[in-house]
Amino acid sequence: MRILYAEDSAFDADLTQRALRGSGLDIQIVPTLKDARQRLAEAGIDLLLTDLKLPDGSGLELLAHVREHALPVAVVVLTGSGDGSSAIAALKAGADDYLIKSGSYLERLPRVIDAAVLRHRSMSARCDRPIRVLCAESSLDDMKQMRAHMLKHAPQIRLESTGGTDAVIKRLQACSEVDANVDVLLIDALPDETTGLDLVKLIRSERHLSLPIVMLAGQDSEQLASSALHLGVDDYLVKHNGYLFELPATLEKVHRRAELVRESERLNATNRRMSQLLAASPTIVYSLRLQDGEYQSSWVSENVTRILGYTVAEVLTPGWWHAGLHAQDRDTALARSKGLLLDGHLSLDYRFKRRDGSEIWVRDELRRVAQGGDSGGDSGAEFVGSWTDISADKRAALIGEARAEVLDRIVAAQPLSVILEAIALRMQAIEPSMRVSIQLLHEVSGRLVNGAAPSLPERYLQAIEGVLPGPGMGSCGTSAWSGETVLVENVFEHPYWAPYVELAHLGDFSACWSVPFKDRDGRVLGTFALYHDTPCLPDAAQLELINDFSRITGLAVQKVRAATALRQAGAVFESTRDGIFITDLDALIVAVNRAFTHISGYSEFEAIGQSPRMLQSGRHDADFYRAMWSSLISSGNWQGEVWNRRKNGELYQQLLTISTVRNEAGAPSHYVAVMTDISQLKRSEAKLDYLAHHDPLTDLPNRLLMQSRIQHAIERAARSRCHLALLFIDLDRFKNVNDSLGHPAGDELLAAIAKRLRSRLREVDTLARLGGDEFVLLIEEMSVPEDAAIVAQMLIDLLTAPFNLTQGREIYIGASIGISVFPDDGRNVTELIQHSDVAMYQAKEAGRGAFRFYTEAMSRAAQDRLHLDTRLRRALERGEFTLHYQPQVDMASGQLTGAEALVRWIDPEEGVISPARFIPVAEETGLIVPIGEWVLRTACAQVRAWRDAGQALTVAVNLSARQLQQADLTQRVAALMHEFGIGPDWLEFELTESMLAGEQASTELRLRELKALGIALSIDDFGTGYSSLAYLKRFPIDVLKIDQSFVRDIPHDRNDMEIAATIIAMAHTLKLRVVAEGVETPEQLAFLKERGCDAWQGYLFSKPLPGEEFGMRFLQG
Repeated sequence: MRILYAEDSAFDADLTQRALRGSGLDIQIVPTLKDARQRLAEAGIDLLLTDLKLPDGSGLELLAHVREHALPVAVVVLTGSGDGSSAIAALKAGADDYLIKSGSYLERLPRVIDAAVLRHRSMSARCDRPIRVLCAESSLDDMKQMRAHMLKHAPQIRLESTGGTDAVIKRLQACSEVDANVDVLLIDALPDETTGLDLVKLIRSERHLSLPIVMLAGQDSEQLASSALHLGVDDYLVKHNGYLFELPATLEKVHRRAELVRESERLNATNRRMSQLLAASPTIVYSLRLQDGEYQSSWVSENVTRILGYTVAEVLTPGWWHAGLHAQDRDTALARSKGLLLDGHLSLDYRFKRRDGSEIWVRDELRRVAQGGDSGGDSGAEFVGSWTDISADKRAALIGEARAEVLDRIVAAQPLSVILEAIALRMQAIEPSMRVSIQLLHEVSGRLVNGAAPSLPERYLQAIEGVLPGPGMGSCGTSAWSGETVLVENVFEHPYWAPYVELAHLGDFSACWSVPFKDRDGRVLGTFALYHDTPCLPDAAQLELINDFSRITGLAVQKVRAATALRQAGAVFESTRDGIFITDLDALIVAVNRAFTHISGYSEFEAIGQSPRMLQSGRHDADFYRAMWSSLISSGNWQGEVWNRRKNGELYQQLLTISTVRNEAGAPSHYVAVMTDISQLKRSEAKLDYLAHHDPLTDLPNRLLMQSRIQHAIERAARSRCHLALLFIDLDRFKNVNDSLGHPAGDELLAAIAKRLRSRLREVDTLARLGGDEFVLLIEEMSVPEDAAIVAQMLIDLLTAPFNLTQGREIYIGASIGISVFPDDGRNVTELIQHSDVAMYQAKEAGRGAFRFYTEAMSRAAQDRLHLDTRLRRALERGEFTLHYQPQVDMASGQLTGAEALVRWIDPEEGVISPARFIPVAEETGLIVPIGEWVLRTACAQVRAWRDAGQALTVAVNLSARQLQQADLTQRVAALMHEFGIGPDWLEFELTESMLAGEQASTELRLRELKALGIALSIDDFGTGYSSLAYLKRFPIDVLKIDQSFVRDIPHDRNDMEIAATIIAMAHTLKLRVVAEGVETPEQLAFLKERGCDAWQGYLFSKPLPGEEFGMRFLQG
């Protein structure tokens, strides 16, 4: 900076020069006003420093010279001590600053010089625009002088004369302050119309204008000056000699002051807007100062309280930032901050703790804005920075990383459990205060199983393994059941967790949030749950994060399962014994498996690119293939049996299934054909079909085939209006053969009988074996019904002749035959068989070796059955039923363990009526339901009485099929148990096999309900009905009872012995107990015990006894 110093005192000049030495200033000293003017004309001067008194003039003249010539020079005036008025005059004349020569003025001089230059340059910038002055001056002479002076000495000031106060008022009334196009109002204190003070009052008090006002007065009057300033005049100037030199500076000063006020208002408005923006901004702005080697916050925006929860005062506390850093990010942040001084800027991401304990990711960006102090070093360096909440961006990045990691692990074919654990650990890294549990919904059982939970106790995981989803089954069970998010703030208070409070203690958590993850079709695959140590609910960001990770988990489960399915499909494709080939939409083969090459004889190389037409046998016409393609196009698949040709020309039969493969858009992309060589299957089917319809011993049609042939015969007879007869043949004395010679001899005899009978029958007649020693003969094309009698007698005679068996045995048997005729005795298969059966029994009662036609007399037997029904209903009302109890004995200990309750009917007319007679009637009429209820109630009362007497017995009660189909059976049983105070282990329900072969869905439901009550279930007469391993596996059975028909002939009948032994072994394999019925001999008991039978009942121990007699005999002492 170049300074011109006008000073006539060599001493003062030397002192000043010494004071400014070392400040980098270039100082030139001139002693006179003349010298100063000459040097200023040379240009290149930045600041004029002038003494007020010079030998050839005043420093004010030099100031006027500078301003008159508009020199770009800042001016500082030096005055002697006590000459303050001259200093003020200098300022009014346009000086940029002044300094009084007293005290330590030389120390302050450098700062005054810097400020003056800065102020001058700022003023010069503002003076680029002229100052517009509206002048209310009534004196034309004064106005001319002012205008001439301004043109000469202050051209930047543009004067506009109004001629008087009226014109000023009109001018200001006509437009707003902004539109008035005026910067300063210059008012004469005594104009012609009214006083200048009135004009000021009007402008300020009535119009409320802030336009700067300068008042001119003809004489110096303190009262006038005081009144003017009080009314709002900005400056006051007396018209003394030379006042025109002061006027430009005064006008500039009030104009500058008004501009400063406006700038200040604009700055304040800007500051207010900035404060509002910062208050709503997600970015915190702050400043730092380096003090004694430590960064200290010197200012922070107030939105820090909204974003982080801390007050401004807390943020400015030393050590606050360091304390809030996340432990895992602290070292990195501190290390990076050390480079701030060197680089001058810094950008760093880290986690920071809010006041409420939660954490956010912030991006901290700093830049140096000021160097250190004059003393050297970095102390005092200043920085401005910003904290931006980037939690959402970080969350998105972390989610992207998690998704990428999951996909990488899937590509690497890692196990699903490993992938799920990686997902859980990723989530826990983001939310360290939470523990993750991923539960998978088992595809078969429908229960929740643990997928991953790396931070939960093993005992807790074992306890919740296999939870069945449902309402109120904890957070995860309810979420998996409903498919909705379940947020439980406090597991110890929420009803969903009422059954699992102890488990919550075991897991050591208080809150549990569960989100279901689903497949593309919206089916729930499992749940993604977070556990928190304290009661709480997730905020919106946390919930969004949980949902994101839940979707990632669902993606992982689907991808892994799809990849597994793909690998399995590939393995199946190559290892299956079925031939598979894939074609494109042009029906050209693109892939085949090994089985295809084995079946067809064509190698993969020979098949690829060829049409499947190369396999055609020629046995199917064009219509067959058109129908195939029509089905394939319309429904997407076709299945059927086709004849194809191998490469060697051999024809073979195969089952062919063709399916359309569609791409993601749903459009067909390929066809897949699966072909199975069914040549052997067809042969096996034919054999199985024959076995299914024929008796393996006699090779005769069995019941199933016979019923079909009878039905077809009825249809033919009905069309031709002719008769047919059904002969029901029962062998006489056949049981004696089995009992005396054994079953092998009986089997040989049955085969011989079948052979003899077939040898005498016509081709159109059908002979069938129904089972045991029962045969049926269908005679068609009869002229008269009496023809059946001729055939019947012929058969009786035929069977009367002896049979010679192996080992030289000669056997004599006979036959009793019952005959029913269509249409006289029945119009359907069932009626004809039943009526011929009834007639056969009549023949036996007549003395065997005879035949009988079905007659009306036999119908009277049905009427007797109806009469029995009526009496049966009355018997229930009159209490004619009673219960007898047959003991059940433990095979190992010989101890009495229970009893079977058996109903008996004591009829006043006939006495005791066998259950075999009235139970079928009760079943048919539905009376079995109330009878069964009476039996159950009576048995409950009896077992209660025995228990009260100290006898711990279990009573087995038979359930009928009709009872089992009652929807409220379980409720009825539970009510009786409650009424009599019976424990579930006091009762056992016996069911027949036929009951389990009916409506299995309702049967299974009812049995499981009974099982849920704790009641044991047993199958009575096992082996005589629809014996099936399927229902033993499906239904909750506890006990099998071997029917007495399999026990009766032990040890004489080896087949019965094998059957009994097989039943015992099978039951034990299935974890079932076995009870043998009808044990009557020690040999039977010994055999059953040897084979491991668990318990038995029968006449060998006791016949069924009334309850009182049972108690007296077995339960006393």
